[in-house]
Amino acid sequence: MSSENILEIQENKLKEILENNKGTLYGKKYNFDKIKTIQDFQKEVPLTKYENYLPYIEKIKMGEEHILTYEKVKMFELTSGSTSASKLIPYTDSLKKEFQSGIKVWLYSLYKKYPSLKFGKSYWSITPKIDFQPKEKSVIPIGFEEDSEYFGKVEKYLIDSVFVNPKDIKNEKDMDKFYLKTLSTLVAEKNIRLFSFWSPSLLLLMIEYLEKNSESILKILNKKRREEVRKYIESKEYYKIWKDLKLISCWGDSNSTEYLKKIKEIFPNTVIQEKGLLATEGFISFPDTEENLSKLSIYSHFFEFLSLDDNRIYNASEIEINKRYELILTTSGGLYRYCIGDIIKVISIKNKVPYIKFIGRRGAVSDLFGEKLEENFLKNIMQTYKQKIDFCMFAPSKNYYILFIKTDKKINIKDLESKLRENFHYDYCRKLGQLKEIKLFILTGNPEREYIEACQNKNQKLGNIKMTALSKESGWENIFTGYFQESEEK
Repeated sequence: MSSENILEIQENKLKEILENNKGTLYGKKYNFDKIKTIQDFQKEVPLTKYENYLPYIEKIKMGEEHILTYEKVKMFELTSGSTSASKLIPYTDSLKKEFQSGIKVWLYSLYKKYPSLKFGKSYWSITPKIDFQPKEKSVIPIGFEEDSEYFGKVEKYLIDSVFVNPKDIKNEKDMDKFYLKTLSTLVAEKNIRLFSFWSPSLLLLMIEYLEKNSESILKILNKKRREEVRKYIESKEYYKIWKDLKLISCWGDSNSTEYLKKIKEIFPNTVIQEKGLLATEGFISFPDTEENLSKLSIYSHFFEFLSLDDNRIYNASEIEINKRYELILTTSGGLYRYCIGDIIKVISIKNKVPYIKFIGRRGAVSDLFGEKLEENFLKNIMQTYKQKIDFCMFAPSKNYYILFIKTDKKINIKDLESKLRENFHYDYCRKLGQLKEIKLFILTGNPEREYIEACQNKNQKLGNIKMTALSKESGWENIFTGYFQESEEK
């Protein structure tokens, strides 16, 4: 495929979106009917953030039509915002088709590369329906699209025929019952070939739940299977419960890396395939099973890339290997030149198509008094500690930071503080007395589970929850189980 072909594919996608929505309130405001080229589009239509869409979304909530899309909005999907508030993302049938265009290619390549998957069962992680009551008044439904709805008819038939999922598990609101029902079904089925999760931490939580609640789960099995599974649980040889497990699909980028390592240790004989980049707002990339990389889904949406080097905007045929960019999406869901906040790095270019990797979020910075603590800086600090760290997350409090950590060795607060003060702005705020010394909160419970449940209580979809090294929200000491480590100051 030539770069001209990629440009043509992307240009056609843009023209399709603009033609379909030129009669909308937004389309009329920005002269969609006069736009002929990508350059016209970039001149006429501004870069946007979620806040720019709030007045339009209010109109859609009240039942007004042809606001952002000429097509009817079926529902609002929830996703987390830059603050604790949730964002409402409009969903249309055309947006769903854009998701499906990427998913179809991935599924085809997956079953082509691993044909033995067809001869066993598959588990695709289902998002439970947490007890959610939208606060906003809206004539358009607000909630979560069922995960399987992203598949087309043929793909859904294929997946349903080999699904191993408890009956009505998607309607389970109690997380303890969700784990119990799911694991009871999974351990009863020997011939599982594929696990598909979003976050690898969820699989680790399931393994931990299986270990702690094994008797409740084992009692539903027949005698032979019960004795077999009990033996593997006691010896911690979990991979032997599903001896034919060929592939685990889950996130592997950014903050999922450490959890992925643990999964590889638990399932040493299983292929781990890292998922592509998928957001509530759009389908960005999918795993290429031949290249073992994540391929830009050029048929899904119109993509632009804001360079972190020169602050210029490039199209999909212009981006370069080893360069970093912020993603900009234009979709059939009514988002136009939308700065999604995801930073990607171009890993490779094959047949002129970019292969990308998610490396973090733009704006992953905490700034109470001008200290500008950036997530990657904090990650680098924690990597200097050569000890087992099961979980760590920094978060601000009133006038200090807290490191929430589960580890096998004590961390010296003075040492950690000195590493933080290598950041000029943090050191300056400490000298001025604006910030007090960091505190350590030693975690004694199950921080991954507590974090996930806290996010769900804020109306985040299970599949969208990612672990983070830096939370910009305070109050986690009221959520996590543990205690504050005493300061060395006496």
